[in-house]
Amino acid sequence: MERMKVVIKNIEEHPCLIYDPDLLYVSTAMDRSLIPLVACPMFVFNKTTFSRTITSDWDLVCSKHWLTHLTQCVMMWGIVIGGIIFGVLADKYGRKTPLMISVLIQGVASYVASFMPDYWSFLAVWFILALGSGGVGIISFVICMEVVSGKYRTTVPVLYQLPFGLGNAIMAGLAYWLRDWRKLEFTLATLSSLFIFYWFWIPESPRWLLATGQIEKAMVVLKEAAQQNGKCYTMRQLKQLMPKVKSQKRREPGFLAFFRSRNMRLKTFLLSINWFFTGLAFYTFSQYLGSIGGDIFVAVSWTGIISTLGAITCVFIVTKMGRKTTVGIYQLITAICFIMLLVVPKDSFANNWPRLLFAGIGFAGMAGSIPALYLFSGELFPTLGRNVGISGVTTFARIASMIAPAVVSLDNIIITDFPLILLAFTSFAQILLLLPLPETKDKPIPDTLEQAELF
Repeated sequence: MERMKVVIKNIEEHPCLIYDPDLLYVSTAMDRSLIPLVACPMFVFNKTTFSRTITSDWDLVCSKHWLTHLTQCVMMWGIVIGGIIFGVLADKYGRKTPLMISVLIQGVASYVASFMPDYWSFLAVWFILALGSGGVGIISFVICMEVVSGKYRTTVPVLYQLPFGLGNAIMAGLAYWLRDWRKLEFTLATLSSLFIFYWFWIPESPRWLLATGQIEKAMVVLKEAAQQNGKCYTMRQLKQLMPKVKSQKRREPGFLAFFRSRNMRLKTFLLSINWFFTGLAFYTFSQYLGSIGGDIFVAVSWTGIISTLGAITCVFIVTKMGRKTTVGIYQLITAICFIMLLVVPKDSFANNWPRLLFAGIGFAGMAGSIPALYLFSGELFPTLGRNVGISGVTTFARIASMIAPAVVSLDNIIITDFPLILLAFTSFAQILLLLPLPETKDKPIPDTLEQAELF
């Protein structure tokens, strides 16, 4: 996204090293092979694309280049840990309060990060921001699953992924307009802070209230929902409509509990591998976009828009064909697009439009498979432990994201277009890993670990 170089007159260019200037000043006629190379004392950055980045602010190049990868790793580890912490809290104390705490942490940390004077203080705040983001992502999805039922149990969790594509497209537009990472981060923090008002609109999960024996509170939530839908029920009528639930506290299972029984162990293992391959494909390809060709802003915006289309089409396919089949179809589309990117040479067409087209369709495939896989995972785990279960399996996607920079760096080192070859292989492998898993379409969601084991 940006290039840097150091130039000293009559000296060969090098990205990170220069001839010792003290010796050059002593004798310009000295044999260059005898002059030692030293680290560049300062850097000049190409600011054509961005006027300010964390790389240019803190000279994260050459010997410090690894810090850019550390930034991504810290973000992903923060999301993993945040998802686990807030997932446990949400299973124990309800969905609403932990969600709003994570929203508050995300918003405040975003503001603070935009003002950090040095890299290490920025990294610390970046990690805190990631903790909040991990909680927001997991809990909000689970709420989408648990506040609806019937036909909406499919459409709402899938449409939950819709704003991610739109957000990417909008962020590309903001980045094009601002060109400064601090201004961009501050703007995103302002947008994020608006979610605090969700406190007044989001109800506690009635399914969680029922699963934990809080029947009276669940009936209050359901009565309000009925009124908003133009229906009026008395408490007695609601109680008659409800399934019988034992009014007792149940101990929420931890993630390792899903490995203690044969059926859940197999399902959890296969979901974990699927999420690892999904994360590897998504984050590796996101970073590989710069190698596709064309304008970076157009590429990110285009993939965001077409990812939105992928999520929309997912609603229709997952409703008609089921969860497992939908994930498989989208993974097949993604794999084919990766293969086409291997076949179509770079710079053979104006603006590399065929490659951008296949890149966009590939993103649409990933964008369609992710919400279907989220829905599939959520329906395989029980209500008591759903946050922990989803947090656990999606952790493998975050781990894969930390490997993504290394995979991209191997391009043309191991073999030409190595990332695309690897991603095509993993996409096909995901299809095979789906086969042993049961279809959840039109099946009741399990509430307890015992019910999930029998599913």
